[in-house]
Amino acid sequence: MRSALYLLFFAAHCAPAGQPLTPGDWWNWRDIGTPRINSEGTSVVYVESWNLRDGDRACANLWTVATVGGAGGAPRRLTEGPWRDSSPAWSPDGRRIAYLSDREGTPQIWVRRLDSGADQRITRLEAPPLTVAWSPDGASLAFTARVAEAAPPVPWAPAAILPLLRRAAARVQLFVIPAAGGTVHALPLGDSDGEHGGALDIHGEPAWMPDGQSILLSAAAPPDAAHALEGGEIYAVRVAGGERRQITRHPGPDCAPVPSPDGSRIAWMAREPKAQSYVTTKLYVANADGSRAKVLAGALNRDVSGVQWSNDSRTVYFLADDRGATHVYAARSDGSVRQVTNRAERLRGFSLADNGRAVTVRQTSTAPAELVMFPVDLPAKPVKLAAANAALLAERELGAVEQIEYASDGKTIQGWTVKPPGFDGKKKYPLLVDIDDAPRRMCGGEFRLRAQILAARGFVVLCANPRGTPGYGEEFGNLIRSRFPGDDLDDLMRGVDHLIAKGYIDPARLSISGGLLAAWAIGHTDRFHAAVVRHAIADWVTDVAHAPDGIYRAAAWMGAMPWDDPDQYVKHSPIYFAGNFRTPTLVLAGDADPGAEELFFALQARKVDSALVRLGAEGRPSRVILEWEAMLGWLEK
Repeated sequence: MRSALYLLFFAAHCAPAGQPLTPGDWWNWRDIGTPRINSEGTSVVYVESWNLRDGDRACANLWTVATVGGAGGAPRRLTEGPWRDSSPAWSPDGRRIAYLSDREGTPQIWVRRLDSGADQRITRLEAPPLTVAWSPDGASLAFTARVAEAAPPVPWAPAAILPLLRRAAARVQLFVIPAAGGTVHALPLGDSDGEHGGALDIHGEPAWMPDGQSILLSAAAPPDAAHALEGGEIYAVRVAGGERRQITRHPGPDCAPVPSPDGSRIAWMAREPKAQSYVTTKLYVANADGSRAKVLAGALNRDVSGVQWSNDSRTVYFLADDRGATHVYAARSDGSVRQVTNRAERLRGFSLADNGRAVTVRQTSTAPAELVMFPVDLPAKPVKLAAANAALLAERELGAVEQIEYASDGKTIQGWTVKPPGFDGKKKYPLLVDIDDAPRRMCGGEFRLRAQILAARGFVVLCANPRGTPGYGEEFGNLIRSRFPGDDLDDLMRGVDHLIAKGYIDPARLSISGGLLAAWAIGHTDRFHAAVVRHAIADWVTDVAHAPDGIYRAAAWMGAMPWDDPDQYVKHSPIYFAGNFRTPTLVLAGDADPGAEELFFALQARKVDSALVRLGAEGRPSRVILEWEAMLGWLEK
């Protein structure tokens, strides 16, 4: 017996360890998204994305899995092919699934019958649909699409100039089509009893009222309306005729309306129009006519997303990020809030069935994407229904993830490190401060593939949440209004000092990667021996200023947009401090990237060791691999 145990021990220790992750693993990487559970809570449809080497394209197909019988059934494909399927939606009777697919070129609406497996193309649109939603009786589909309006004549411009003129962007409009196919009916959103008439520009998904007579949507007034820049309002649009009725009259942006199952109330998300860099997204509820509007879960002080009503129309469930994790919460009209989940995990997507079963996509430090189910009314361990990359990760050796906390300017800063596989605390390792700031997002204990790939090459990778990061309340998110960038870099540098004090970081081998903040860092400290600037500065400002939620967040860090106070903008730009550039820097750029060119020119003018790599167009898997390989090549040289 002792000999057998010895042989088992010897075999276990002599077995080859898993291979480290490499940039090339992106070709085998898969992700799960957009989980949707049917109303009975018996089946889930979701999107699984993957990368196709042949043709260098990102693909996505629909999968389904049963929720009954222990851990549910085995996932099975609904669609299969080198194209992109997205936005699955169950029909009210659970027998059909509508979705978007570009299998025949441009995205169109398709409907799949689950009994026969037959797919039917419903639309043949020039402008691809953006969203799709079933009517309560299952007879119709509402969808949105971007439609360009007829360009007004320009008498002053010669004919050769007309194609070069920049025209107004196409508006997003609302349409309805029979679920079996047929004539598309446009809802022009005509006469209004609101303050502003004219057409609206829709954003987000439409939501049918339970009676099927009207559709809720979030939309902004025409660009010449005074409040258009502040975001949209919630409207109810009559299907027969297209008359619109304004539900909300809130100065801030209101979005994502969701009617209660009994049709008596509407829930939505909104922000207050405050002149600051960060404002929390709140949960609002009102009667169906917009009366008696009030904030639910206001004391939570966290951003709300994924709003869902309970079947009895008494409780509103939602997701919220909090201190590196994502939780499900339940809010009631009496103002009470209950935290449904409390695990150290990140959640994406949230769908609730009539029986209280919910599904979401979970990420942990060791699992990148798992489809899980849990009841929202009872404490229970989630049931795993599907897992992406389980087979791949079983053959790879991962770096350990550790949460850290440290003090900075009277605040507690939270961060996470990914250590190299086989980490030895007695050795000295290079440190990479890896920043996602375009726009800034909260990091946590979720699986970060880029960090694992970098750690596999010997780096300790730090991701921290400095002042200005969401997930810690409005005060924390707004602390950098006077020094942005600046205070956030101070927080990161204290994190560097915190890790150096642990004894396993080599102070002479510090690196930084990121966007605006990384560019700012190389003009304000020479502690880093290498830097990678992954995003253009000018593009970062543009992306944030025109964020989908309609909030002009870039304005807050200097009190105005760049064109309102150019001198102030220049003084906050990293290029303003080009005279301090000393850090060897790799600039990663897209096809058209003036901000990257400007930064690279400044580095070259200072005779700083630098390089500019153009990654090409977005959307190609090879671009991601090229970015990671370029980062590793530069940091290891």
